[in-house]
Amino acid sequence: MDMTHRTALPAQLSARRPSATLVTGLIAGMCAAFAGLFSLPALAQRWQLDYRVHVGGVAVLDARAELTLTEGRYSVQVNAATDGFLGRLFPWETQSLSVGTVGPDGVVPIRHTQSGVLRGSPRTVTLDYGPDGRVRTQVSPPPQEEDRDPVPENLTRQTRDPLSGVLELLLAGLRGEGCQRTVPIYDGRRRYDMIFTDRGMTMVGASRHSVFSGTARQCRVSHKPIAGYERTPRQPFWQRGGNREERQPVDLWIAPVEGAGPPLPVRLETDSGFGGVVVHLIAARKTDQTAERPAPP
Repeated sequence: MDMTHRTALPAQLSARRPSATLVTGLIAGMCAAFAGLFSLPALAQRWQLDYRVHVGGVAVLDARAELTLTEGRYSVQVNAATDGFLGRLFPWETQSLSVGTVGPDGVVPIRHTQSGVLRGSPRTVTLDYGPDGRVRTQVSPPPQEEDRDPVPENLTRQTRDPLSGVLELLLAGLRGEGCQRTVPIYDGRRRYDMIFTDRGMTMVGASRHSVFSGTARQCRVSHKPIAGYERTPRQPFWQRGGNREERQPVDLWIAPVEGAGPPLPVRLETDSGFGGVVVHLIAARKTDQTAERPAPP
């Protein structure tokens, strides 16, 4: 059961930054995902989705996603930050943006950027995608300063950023290919595969923290590391052991939030050393963009 109050988590949580990075990246992917579940409009549509992350029943992270769709193009922006007392003790924030095109064969990313601040230290990633599938990477701090090897160029070709990767999965589902898929991901620092498994239609229980309850499609997401990881792995809080191969799978539910509206990512769950991680959809709003009220660039 979720708790409504917010308290500080143990200090170890803040020291293990990849925990927040993992959850935020998955939220970003969730927000991008539903773009492929309905026809792209002639006029731009702008969706604003709000999510709240609980760890062990404690609210620790808020995220807002803004998705803009036009004919054949997509743009997803996600802002997230630690919340409440934890945010005052251990401030952390991140902003992510992915833009690209959508065609009959799936998504084609054009650019992905991510920037954040952890305890006053800035971190940035910029990925530019060429027509031949090559990815030009700018990352700060560089891999050598983080005790990791750069990802070889041949492993970055024909990959997706995390947002575009989940969007590609959903477009495949729209073509009747289901949730069974392996998507190659490169986030600027790490190269890994996201392995999706279809778990069928299940019930999402009612919660005062969420705007959704009812039947939704469940997809299980597993992580296969390939390159770019720290030479001496630290134990992120979501892992039970010290081996990065032991990262817990993530369950994602997708469904319309009302009537015949488009399917949305409505819930995410995984496990951690501090208890269950639950991501609730707490608000969803849509705005049709017109010439008088243009979509943001």
